[in-house]
Amino acid sequence: MTEETTQQSDEPSAGQLLKAHREQANISLESLTGPLKLSISQLQRLESDEYQTLGPITFVKGYIKNYCRELNIDSAPILAKLPAPPEPTKPANMQSFSRRTEKEAHDSRLMLVSYIILAIVIGSSAMWFWQNATPIDEQTSSINIENSILDNQQNNNTLNNESQSSAQLPATQAADNTLTETPTRVEQMPLSEAVNATAPIAANTQAAANEPDTQSNTSTITMVFNDESWVEIHDGEGERIAFGVKKAGYNMTVSGTPPFSVVLGKHDVVSVSLNGEPVDISGFPKNRLAKFKLPLAE
Repeated sequence: MTEETTQQSDEPSAGQLLKAHREQANISLESLTGPLKLSISQLQRLESDEYQTLGPITFVKGYIKNYCRELNIDSAPILAKLPAPPEPTKPANMQSFSRRTEKEAHDSRLMLVSYIILAIVIGSSAMWFWQNATPIDEQTSSINIENSILDNQQNNNTLNNESQSSAQLPATQAADNTLTETPTRVEQMPLSEAVNATAPIAANTQAAANEPDTQSNTSTITMVFNDESWVEIHDGEGERIAFGVKKAGYNMTVSGTPPFSVVLGKHDVVSVSLNGEPVDISGFPKNRLAKFKLPLAE
């Protein structure tokens, strides 16, 4: 075993063979720099077997072949002296990199799906909010007005109607008493005086018949709110008889002189009747204020 190692160490290397052939041919390094396109230091490294400083093993083999061609010697025995190339590294790192790339691609797809789902949720929420938003422009500041305003107005109208009825009742009773007492007085008067006494009564009766019936000029609006909506109503005399936000399930009845000017925030959730007759307001565009007159124009 020791003899074989000694023999191997005694054998000249590739660089030593090149240097020996050059010296035997009596050729200097300077004369080889031009044909080989190598510097003197590179040629010295080649003859000193310092291959790692000359680049990859493929380049070193090319330098040796050109070197041998200039010396007219066979390059095969010298190339055989070159050390064996190092074994290729195991692709363990490459496999790890592949796994990492695959994991990153999977994470990217997962993030993309998450962004798509998030965008769908945000878009659906925005669409739902837009569809359910009440399109009230300048009246938004009055949305929070309580229903007590309208209730107070209704109570005031009720009190006014009761006071008018109470005022009319004594006048009616007085007229009844006058009519019942008149025949008795007629019996005690001469015929001419009785005729003259009954004439003013007939004139008053005729005047009362000719007076316009104010009750017939009053109309009643009934609204049933299936959902929360804003409402404002003015009668024909310009008086506001309804105003505010009405909650779902609220039934509203107001009276006044027609024609009425009506504004509804959500007309599609309100059922409207005029003097007991239903009014069709389904033709107005949704998600917009409905402004119309009652009774509706033909």
